[in-house]
Amino acid sequence: MTLLMRDQENVEKGEELMLALMQKLVADKRFGEIERIKDDKDYRLILYREYHII
Repeated sequence: MTLLMRDQENVEKGEELMLALMQKLVADKRFGEIERIKDDKDYRLILYREYHII
């Protein structure tokens, strides 16, 4: 049961990070980046760092 709870927490944390990044991209009108981050994990990590999300 503990493993399932931890998995759920990780999913929720990932969703929070992605949402925070998407909000910043929208605010900066970088709409094309949203399309890219959904498939490109490396680029997503670059943007998380750029926006100081992680």
